[in-house]
Amino acid sequence: MTLSQQTRSALEWIRDDYCRVVEAATSSELDGPSDGTKWTNRELLFHMWFGQRIARAMVPVMGGFSHLPPAASRGYAALLTAATRPYEWVNYAGSVGGARFAGLDRAQRWMVGDTNWLIHWGDRATAADLARGMSVPARWDPYFAAWMSRADLLAWAPKHYRHHRAQLTLSATTQSPPPRERADEAG
Repeated sequence: MTLSQQTRSALEWIRDDYCRVVEAATSSELDGPSDGTKWTNRELLFHMWFGQRIARAMVPVMGGFSHLPPAASRGYAALLTAATRPYEWVNYAGSVGGARFAGLDRAQRWMVGDTNWLIHWGDRATAADLARGMSVPARWDPYFAAWMSRADLLAWAPKHYRHHRAQLTLSATTQSPPPRERADEAG
């Protein structure tokens, strides 16, 4: 068993949509406020790529923790949960600084690379690979659960992306809404 076709298609859509949205956005739109966040559209787009990078980084981390006793990842998740306030600041400031210093051209290349890596990994994964997981800091994201498998993580990425895409105030996102999420992806 490899990555589900629904998740694979959702990841491909993220990659293609991100490129289309970044390329279509004007400078004035990018510097405008997003809807419901403190970020500008440019900063929010950077954050959206960073979510994909987190998914990529977590695949091997989950594999490692899955070989340890469950208490190890529960303890790690508890430690991260205790650091929620500093995490929220770093999450915000990192996207502000990243958008300014790394830029969206680089974030676009990273989004393509990270998404292709996730798809390639998922295509080669066995059912056992996808089932490996760990406890995570569920308070860090509305789509996190207290315990997540790698399959859950790969299904999380499109949820995170769609959530923030809806907060962008770019003409490209209002002219072409995302495809409807399938019931089996909604979790």
